Amino acid sequence: MADSKKQILQTALQLLMRHSYKEVSLRDIVNEVGLTKGAFYHYYTSKEELFEEVVKYFYNNAIITNYSSFPKDSLKEFYQHYLEVLQKPDDFDDIEDGMNLFVFLSEASKRLPDFQEIHLAQRKKELWAWSEIVETAKRSKEIKTSVPNEELAVMFLNMSDGILINRSLSQMNSMEVLNNIKTDWDNLYNLLKTNKKADKE
Repeated sequence: MADSKKQILQTALQLLMRHSYKEVSLRDIVNEVGLTKGAFYHYYTSKEELFEEVVKYFYNNAIITNYSSFPKDSLKEFYQHYLEVLQKPDDFDDIEDGMNLFVFLSEASKRLPDFQEIHLAQRKKELWAWSEIVETAKRSKEIKTSVPNEELAVMFLNMSDGILINRSLSQMNSMEVLNNIKTDWDNLYNLLKTNKKADKE
């Protein structure tokens, strides 16, 4: 039963990432999963309810990162590890080709009353993790800046967000996205890092 529900969520997410909400019908989802409508209604009462669950599933499984395993002593090691995590295969690999994250999230923001709460809850977790490593990097003199921790964390996150949105518009592949994020993060880091030789002089 749990496997069937997960299959419905993954299939619906795949379709909704490639087509608009209006373009995807319940029949499309049911046919793709291989269920009867009766079996579908055992799990969900409507397309609207399924869409809300799909958005939550996406946030809880595709977006949320487990920062507990990340390096704790270096900002550079932290974001490099993040890029390595993004390269690892997961349940969402088959969705990436042809996905339109921008359209998906735009529709979620219009159709779900509590979308902002879902989004902000995830953002808060990300900001906390990035702010912590920024503070550590400042204390160890890995970087030197007067920019507040949370504002610097936002800069790193906004860079990756912008590239992901651009991916939806320009159809970049996964490696192009990762390379662009790495380039931008490296450039920002290089602006911040301490020149220890100069400091000693």
